Formats: sequence, structure tokens, C-alpha cells
Amino acid sequence: MTKAFIALILLICLTQSYAQSSVLRPKIQNLVDRLNQDNTVHFGYHVGYPGAPETKNKYYKTYIKLKKQASNDELVLLTKQGSACIVVYSFSILQSRNYNSLKEIFYQHSNDTTFFWTASGCTGVIDRVNWFMLKTLRPVPGDLTGNFLTQNEYDKYCSLFTKEDKLFSCN
Repeated sequence: MTKAFIALILLICLTQSYAQSSVLRPKIQNLVDRLNQDNTVHFGYHVGYPGAPETKNKYYKTYIKLKKQASNDELVLLTKQGSACIVVYSFSILQSRNYNSLKEIFYQHSNDTTFFWTASGCTGVIDRVNWFMLKTLRPVPGDLTGNFLTQNEYDKYCSLFTKEDKLFSCN
């Protein structure tokens, strides 16, 4: 009886762990579906002629909800199966949480040259997924978290990206 009970508990734990790492909760899927209605990333940057922060935009508000409600496991899953914008949103949120395996996500996307648009300034900014991640992981002097690239890693990817595309600059 005790062995059967322990086996049942173990099965439930493993099932829940698997479900959490491979399936989005409905409320998170709903937020992702809403964000996917626009092909632009909205981080609340200053936009337009007056340069006002874009914090009243419905996509920015949805991004903030995703940031508050999604678990790290869900965000990691979204970096694997989402559109370019969803990958960027998820990566940015994980970075803001000092997620330990951020570099591994970058390595998985180092060849992801998908373009995406960010609402910023008068006209917006075009970027690529791998460029965005590389710039996000730029070495920070005195960083003790290990969540950023080393200067050698950063220089290596900068030289690779610069060779591949003359539009990229590490400056």
C-alpha cells in the first residue's frame, strides 16, 4: 500500500513537472495570442514626435501582464516556439529576472536572423533576434551573476555577426 501511494505521488509530481515545462497555461496563451496580433515589439520606449513613452499602448500593457504572470518555464518555452516578437518579449523578461540560463537561450538563437520591429522613436527600430539577444547580453563590468557574455564571447559573436551582415554593429 505504501509503495503504491509513493508511486502515485511520484507519478503526479512528474506529470505536473512535465506539464509545466511543455504547456502554457490558458491565461498565458491568451496573452501570447493577443501579443501576436501585432508584428511589433512594444517595450514602452519613447515614440513619435513628442517622444512620449508608449505605456498606454494595449500591446505594452499586455507585455506587462505577461511579465507579471508567466513563469520562467513558460517564458523559456515561448523562446522555443514563439514568433520573433514573442521570443524577444520572453527573452527580455527572463533577462529582467536574472534568469540563470539566458546565455543558453542566446546560443540556441545565435543563428536566428529573423527580423522584428520595435516601437521606438519616430519610425521604430528594426532588429534581428540574434542581434537583440547579443546586445542584451553585452558584458557588464563587475557582473558577478554570470548571466552576461564574457568579453571574449561577446567579441566572438560580434565578429561573426559583422561578417554575416554589414548592418550589424557592436558599438
